[in-house]
Amino acid sequence: MDNWFADLWMGIGSFFIHPLTYIGILAMLWVGYRRVNRERTMFHTALGNIRDEIFHRLLPGVLAGLILSVVAVAVGVVLNLAFSLLLTVVYLLLIIIGGARFASPAYALGLALILSHLWPGGGEMAVDPLPVLLLIAAFLMVEGLLVRLQAKRQSFSPLRLLSKRGKWIGGQRLDRMWLVPVCVLVPGDTFATGGWWPFMPISDDVSILLLPFLVGFQQSVVGQRLVRKLQGVGTRVFGLGVLVVAFVVALFFLPEWMWLPAVLMAILGRCLLQIYEYSSDRKKPFYFIPRDEGLVILGILPGSPAEKMNLMPGETIMKVHGEPVNTEWDFYQRLQLNPAYGRVEVMDHNGERRVEKAALYDDQHHELGVLFLHQNETHGRTG
Repeated sequence: MDNWFADLWMGIGSFFIHPLTYIGILAMLWVGYRRVNRERTMFHTALGNIRDEIFHRLLPGVLAGLILSVVAVAVGVVLNLAFSLLLTVVYLLLIIIGGARFASPAYALGLALILSHLWPGGGEMAVDPLPVLLLIAAFLMVEGLLVRLQAKRQSFSPLRLLSKRGKWIGGQRLDRMWLVPVCVLVPGDTFATGGWWPFMPISDDVSILLLPFLVGFQQSVVGQRLVRKLQGVGTRVFGLGVLVVAFVVALFFLPEWMWLPAVLMAILGRCLLQIYEYSSDRKKPFYFIPRDEGLVILGILPGSPAEKMNLMPGETIMKVHGEPVNTEWDFYQRLQLNPAYGRVEVMDHNGERRVEKAALYDDQHHELGVLFLHQNETHGRTG
């Protein structure tokens, strides 16, 4: 029993010495740095700080890891140390090439599985493909759920872009990277497998190892609000995971080599989904464009009076203190009518108007914390 506990603690401790753990943390920081730098370039301010990219992602990553650990241990996913090292290299290359966009486990696990079997001299890295395929499917479903959870947010990173016709348009972008600790089995002598466990038969005794995985996601939109886009994206990614599960079940009745088309389906399916999400949005008319009346909201600063007023990106500020506004100068001048109190009339996404109010402090007498879209200026500014 003492040896069992010692091996278990060593398995958990392996997470903190695995290079992918620190690659993931650095990648999360890099995603945050890119976001902050982009927002400051476009709007001279940033929505949140870099630390948010780590601390706000820890709990969802741990919860996702608990779900995936149950699946991996129950199914009997055995990954040897050589495969783990290969997976780390694949993840690192994917992050360097595409950042969060390519950090999906469907890409990393799928490519590592193919390389471990087809790379010359890679026999020591080879693992049983069926349990890994089930893990890929589980990761896709978890990725879909994580994306759908992001749809509950109302504030995303704003974009200000120049269209092909030379006009300024707005958009929204979401970059996410989650560090997910997952318990997997490795060759060892801690647990003696029996006929009741695991689901997939294992020839040797195994030990448990806590390995880091990364789940990355990136999506930008200009033809609709991102909150609506994410709902569909999450559902389609989850559906791809279900499709992979169905293919794995069919593999029990198909030749052994059919695992390769299943892996390619997971990789290409995730890639085609990314292409579809981008192209379908670009075919829509621009959503964030200057209006003849009012000022379009692109972003809301966290903790600002505008956030307390429940102002949302995509809405249009029509009046301030009962006076119409069409430029930022109008907005600024109308706000000075009552420096201690803010009252704005807003037109929402359905074309309906409402009035929002909030008290302003001494250091907020000239702003609400709103990022506006401008057509004729080089950069947007905070109002």
